[in-house]
Amino acid sequence: MADVSIKEAGLRFVWLCLEKYWGTCLFLVLFLAGILWSLFCRRKDEARVFLGYTVFLLLTVYNPLFVKYIVPKVNFENEYYRFFWILPVIPGVAYYAVRLVFAVKNKWGKVLAALALAGVMAVTGTPLQGVVQNFALAENIYKVPNDLRAVCDIIHADSGEESPRVVFDNSLNSLARQYDASLQLVLHRDAVLYRAGSTVAGTMNEDSSWYRRQRVIMDMVYYEQPVRLRKFRYSLTKTKTDYLVLPVTLTNHDRIRKAGCEPIAQTENYVVYRFDWKKYQELNKE
Repeated sequence: MADVSIKEAGLRFVWLCLEKYWGTCLFLVLFLAGILWSLFCRRKDEARVFLGYTVFLLLTVYNPLFVKYIVPKVNFENEYYRFFWILPVIPGVAYYAVRLVFAVKNKWGKVLAALALAGVMAVTGTPLQGVVQNFALAENIYKVPNDLRAVCDIIHADSGEESPRVVFDNSLNSLARQYDASLQLVLHRDAVLYRAGSTVAGTMNEDSSWYRRQRVIMDMVYYEQPVRLRKFRYSLTKTKTDYLVLPVTLTNHDRIRKAGCEPIAQTENYVVYRFDWKKYQELNKE
């Protein structure tokens, strides 16, 4: 998780990640209150599933000692916060809310209890506008832009490879593999985040050829910096890039074409380029 490291936080690492993950949302408190309510005020077997699950997680992946010595060895420190996803807080809160409503005998009492609990959840939760910005309805059942579907179809129709390697525009890079797993991304998620200044990706070896080649490509197609064409072409060749999908609005399309990228199709918002890296690989050998 960003700005939190086991080396600096030590045994407090789990707690700090927990604070950052939940923020101002108090659903975890409601979940634990529901377990206690079932244990002491209702039948104990109601809490058995949620309680057993929670205790097991506290002894393993939420155990500060376990995390301190095991997580760094498996290189999972940046992704550790994902363990909080497996705690069934939301289903638990919903379950206990329903049990509370049905615990009230009077019909109107049930209505008032439901309204009161809805109010509690609204106050203790996270407002939607704090999570989702620029909300728009999905363009299709796949929940991805129509442009992405179109460019994937274009690439597969043009390519003879089963899994072509593609440089996608930043807005499509994280979605492409979710829609079409047969495509290989040239620009790795962590490299893209690191180049953008994010700390989520952790540390990066800037001197490694793996990162330097990707950075050259990003400098050219994401940041439109004056990268030397020979250097850009070399990076495309070394990363075995087959296609590039770039916005129509880029100002350096001429330079990209001069580097050896051939435009083969265009959608409403993107241009699809083909790059014959095998040809330049042979030229580099000569």
